[in-house]
Amino acid sequence: MQMSKRWMAGCLTAFLATAGLAEMKVATVDLDKVFTAHPKTQAAEAELKKAEEAVEEEMEQVAEGLRALEADVTKLREAARSPMLSDEARATKRAEAEDKLTELQEAQLRARRTQETKLKQLREQLMASRQGIVDELLKEVAAFAEAEGFDLVLDRSGMTMNMVPLAVYSAPELDVTERLIERLKP
Repeated sequence: MQMSKRWMAGCLTAFLATAGLAEMKVATVDLDKVFTAHPKTQAAEAELKKAEEAVEEEMEQVAEGLRALEADVTKLREAARSPMLSDEARATKRAEAEDKLTELQEAQLRARRTQETKLKQLREQLMASRQGIVDELLKEVAAFAEAEGFDLVLDRSGMTMNMVPLAVYSAPELDVTERLIERLKP
């Protein structure tokens, strides 16, 4: 890890030296904070919550159907043990119970697959929504940097592959997070 820190520091030093340190205008931003404050993020989270609630409601209805099937299986099994019935009637009830049990198992499998599919769709929807917002944020940061004359903008919330903050230290006056948040407000 020490080697990668030295390598990164060397690369940044070389970049700063070649860009002309005295003329270089640098800013830092907490993109995680900007992303969270973005109106589209909040709208996307509200939509996702509605979609999750709809899936939960649908899955609860499926669960009710499964509970009804379980109750049918239990009743048929109890009836198959009833001494009041003839051997032939008990055999018929056992067969009905087995059929109902098979139906229940198939319904449980369908419910599990449906839930997995819906959850996968929600995850994909979330990832697509997030990526769209991130792409927009990156364009907005670039436009902001150009408008304000910044040569370099570093994300303070980002981590390197070694899970080390990209910007280990930055002077507070370099932070433009709040300015970007204000710029994104409708």
